[in-house]
Amino acid sequence: MTRAEVRGVAALVTGFALAYALFGLFRHWHFGSSAYDLGIFDQAVWHLSRLETPASTISGFSNILGDHFYPVIALFAPLYWIAPAPETLIVAQAILLALSIVPVFLFLRDREPAVPALLLSAACALFWGLQSAMAFDVHEMAFAPLAIAVVILAADRRRWIWCWAAAALIVLVKEDLIPLLTMLGLLLAASGARRHGALLAAASLIAFVVIVRIVIPSFAASGAFSVGSAYADVVARPWTIPVTLLTPSIKMRTALWWFAPFAFLPLGSPLALLLVPLVLERFLSSSPNHWGTAFHYSAPLAPILAMSAGDGLARLGRRIGTDATRARVLIGAAAACVLLSSLLPGHQPLWRLLSPKTYEAPATARTGDEALARIPAGASVVAQAAIVPHLSRRNLIYMLDAKAPDADFVVAAADLSPWPVARFADLAPLLEDRRRHGYTVVFDQDGWIVLRRAPN
Repeated sequence: MTRAEVRGVAALVTGFALAYALFGLFRHWHFGSSAYDLGIFDQAVWHLSRLETPASTISGFSNILGDHFYPVIALFAPLYWIAPAPETLIVAQAILLALSIVPVFLFLRDREPAVPALLLSAACALFWGLQSAMAFDVHEMAFAPLAIAVVILAADRRRWIWCWAAAALIVLVKEDLIPLLTMLGLLLAASGARRHGALLAAASLIAFVVIVRIVIPSFAASGAFSVGSAYADVVARPWTIPVTLLTPSIKMRTALWWFAPFAFLPLGSPLALLLVPLVLERFLSSSPNHWGTAFHYSAPLAPILAMSAGDGLARLGRRIGTDATRARVLIGAAAACVLLSSLLPGHQPLWRLLSPKTYEAPATARTGDEALARIPAGASVVAQAAIVPHLSRRNLIYMLDAKAPDADFVVAAADLSPWPVARFADLAPLLEDRRRHGYTVVFDQDGWIVLRRAPN
């Protein structure tokens, strides 16, 4: 890269890392984060930083690897030796997501001039899948865009050491990313790298089976991979797969929002085939959470869409006879992708950074800090989901629901999200029940209430 290109990429990475981090931090500070998933990962990483099993009393797993295979989160643990706080995870995720811009740009730069390559890289960072991930707590998927972009770049350049290293990292991010490596292996084999392609396809397929059938169940108390039940219907009735992929209609709308931000350019590249295993996993699942545009599930698609869009645009450019016209088309199409990615599918989280309200702490947040100061570090806690990630660095913390056990303290706030119930009024009887069983009020102000269990 030239110095100008380095400065351009550095500006993109720095700018988006700051934007992602600011959004996540203020959301958390204003009690917009939740037990699922920031609280879960904060507690698990806290345990790992103490060289303990990554348990989560929030999700109910004595080892969260019994839920999904994501040992990659151990890479967060050393950060907790310096700054043990959920803010550390939020900033680390922001940096990881922004760093995926680098391999995306390098791949694009191999195919087109610097300006369209930078524009498409910016479109990737603006893609709603990445924005949804940074706007919804912290997840293991923070590592996915960078790892996927590196494995595609390395495979394209035939840098096999980097390719295999990135592939290994993808395996450690989450089991449902492994089929992507199988598809990449097939594409490599078809493009002439038969030995590496066949080995990658075979190794990834074996790794997927071993992890799903043996490794995850070995960590689960039930001895089974519970998430696999989401595919029980299509496994039992495979002839329903075509209909299941297309219905309900939200699936087709989501597919539209994957491609529209990149002006449908990914469809002009064979790299778009890498989307197939991820699409199948999303749309064949019986969980409605997997079908739409919310949450973090589309983050791994971002580098694939941006890189295949660049490849598709380069292929289109080669059909244009004159250099001047080709340059205008490349820049115009890439600029259109930036505009589309910043607007579609609407209500992009990063636009909120332009609103002063984003930075204004509501009164309930200020009172919350005072309420939480009443709870000792080592005490066991039952808390409303929106409060949990502010208290999750402890051995015993549970969400406030009918199944929550006794604990030293119970915390709730009327003005915060009552999720998973619809109204705070649904939580009020749980608080009243605690009072009847001997809990006393130690804080009651501006809708916040802290109860303490009577000493034995």
